[in-house]
Amino acid sequence: MTVLMLIIALPHSANAAATGYAHVHSDGHSVLRSATGAAATLSAHAGEVVAVVPHSRLAWLRVQLPPASHGPRLPSVLHGLLEDRLLDDPQQLHIVLDPQATGVARTGGETLVAVCDKQWLRDALAPLQAAGLTIQRIAPELSPSNGPVLHVMGEPEASQSVLCHARGVTLLPPNTAQWRAFAELSQDDLHIQAEPAMVARVQSTLQRQPTLQSAAQRWVQSSQSAWDLAQGEWAQGRAQRTQRQLQAAWQNLLHAPTWKSVRWGMVALVALQVLGLNALAWRERSALVAQQASLQHILKATFPSVTLVIDAPLQMQREVDVLQQKSGSAASTDFEPMLAALAGVLPAGQTPSQIHFANQALRVQGVTLDSNASGVARLKAQGLSLRQDGNDTWVLQAEGAK
Repeated sequence: MTVLMLIIALPHSANAAATGYAHVHSDGHSVLRSATGAAATLSAHAGEVVAVVPHSRLAWLRVQLPPASHGPRLPSVLHGLLEDRLLDDPQQLHIVLDPQATGVARTGGETLVAVCDKQWLRDALAPLQAAGLTIQRIAPELSPSNGPVLHVMGEPEASQSVLCHARGVTLLPPNTAQWRAFAELSQDDLHIQAEPAMVARVQSTLQRQPTLQSAAQRWVQSSQSAWDLAQGEWAQGRAQRTQRQLQAAWQNLLHAPTWKSVRWGMVALVALQVLGLNALAWRERSALVAQQASLQHILKATFPSVTLVIDAPLQMQREVDVLQQKSGSAASTDFEPMLAALAGVLPAGQTPSQIHFANQALRVQGVTLDSNASGVARLKAQGLSLRQDGNDTWVLQAEGAK
């Protein structure tokens, strides 16, 4: 089983990290296994590491950005806008702008920001960093959504209900009678996700069937959030971000349900290509076998004395040469035709100092030839081969002869 992602749930209290971190091994879309362990036991994991900030540690605020707030000015602009709305000094807070608000910062307009305590985040991540883990992304456990989503977590004795909506994330009061004040809870498109221990209570309270979702499944869903809090002192370089994006795209292609049809299509395409190549190779092989069989048939039909066929064209040439010798006509491997063929490829002004002909092989000395010249190709077309035998000695004979 290949683990592509390690999702670590950061505790509400940084001191609780000493007892271990709840974490999930995932392929990016489903829970492969979940457990709780010390930071040192997680350091051997080789994959994308995502830290999840609990909803109790994040505040969501809407701000009205003035035009031209983008670039280096953005942090100081956000600090100025939030200074009167926060209890702590903005310098002590980690403030992240909505990832879809890049254009808003340039032109001006209303947008969302996520805020958490810097020191808490440092303390919560410190044991992981000391164990050699590189936190590549920091995602919120719950984030705003276009459609209302109600998350019911915990046990009946200690439960929490959190409403995610377009304006932010709201912790609902424990008294369900007060929920009437939240219009989103009565909308038809409300989606309810409840942990196993809270399913029955949700059904009786809201008279609606919730979707079962464990804490581990919620963390996996959080890892896909568009919000990345790994900015400022926790930011990484462009190369690491590009690598993460490519890795996430590869994970989606391999495991995302929405890409299932594409995966099957790619498998079918590869299978079709393999079948097509095999069919083409079989057809070419059959054509070659048929051609060889035809040549053998022609050779045996023309020269019945040939009983064993090894190289049909070469054997046919030899049989034709024998017939030419018997009829008194010059064969292509006789002295005169071979001398004429050699004269056609000799460079101008060169004359052999010695010529010797024996056993259908013409040996000449005192000439300089290029074994790669086009003349050699012409000799080969005539069924002759030219090879060098010494510094200035060349041998011309029929191809395949020794």
